[in-house]
Amino acid sequence: MADQVINWLLLLRSGRATAQDYDEFLAWRAADPSHENAWQQLSSSLAGSAFGRLGDAYPVGYPTSDAEAPPPAPVPGSRRRFLAGGLALACTGAFAGYVGNAYYPLSSVAADAATPTGQRRRYMLSDGSQLLLDARSRVNLDFTPAYRQVRLLDGAVTVAVAPDARRPFLVQTAQGTVRALGTRYMVRQQAQRTVVVVHEHEVEVETMAGAHGVVRAGTGARFDAARMDTPRAELTAEAAWENGWVDARGRPLAEVIAALRPYRSGALRVSMAAGGLPVYGHFPLDNTDAALSALQESMPIEVRRYTPWFVSINVAG
Repeated sequence: MADQVINWLLLLRSGRATAQDYDEFLAWRAADPSHENAWQQLSSSLAGSAFGRLGDAYPVGYPTSDAEAPPPAPVPGSRRRFLAGGLALACTGAFAGYVGNAYYPLSSVAADAATPTGQRRRYMLSDGSQLLLDARSRVNLDFTPAYRQVRLLDGAVTVAVAPDARRPFLVQTAQGTVRALGTRYMVRQQAQRTVVVVHEHEVEVETMAGAHGVVRAGTGARFDAARMDTPRAELTAEAAWENGWVDARGRPLAEVIAALRPYRSGALRVSMAAGGLPVYGHFPLDNTDAALSALQESMPIEVRRYTPWFVSINVAG
């Protein structure tokens, strides 16, 4: 029994599990009370460890692009060989680590929910709420009788909150907390600030320094650890990733390229001179080559593809 539980744990944390694997996992848990008991015991013993909490979220959405989807996971009979091969590969040196991290960030293995490069994924939470994670995003979950908290570690998350008057729903970032009782909104963790966009109802923001503000439906706002900017309707474009797009309405090219990076393996560099140029238009996230070509055609920039793993962007001429 312990062998089966550990096999499931390693597969689900590998970033290679498919929709069929998750269905088989849930069927395994339901097939025998001893299976569910063994899983719950493992979940309890790993709480707070490097593996993070288990059981609060399971994917209900899968790769958004077949072209960029990971290879299918092996059938259950070969699961042990797959895991043994993966562990052996991890020891082959820095290059293997770099290539793996380019697709599935190594830090994501310890997160409660995470996405690899090029994929958005939807998660169903134990309270009925849903998360939609942007590519290369990761979160940890802390659900208690007093509150429900999502800790956004990297990237962006859109939450559809199931109402619960006794337990507020919180999304925490490095700069503060976004609180809602029942709504749908997006939160993105950036380098020194957080962006929040509200789709329904409203949310309350509290910065780390204690400043408060309200963001209502149809607007977005940025905040740092000390203060929140005035909510603006144009910031709703920050949530276009939910439908697979970058919506640029005068945004600097550096920000547009930053939005493309989670959808492309390897290095995507932009010079300081080119990074400040304003961009207008819609660009597809699920086809970064097409997005880069469209940018080059509409702007005075040069996109140089040295290898599939290294692209450099500079001012033309």
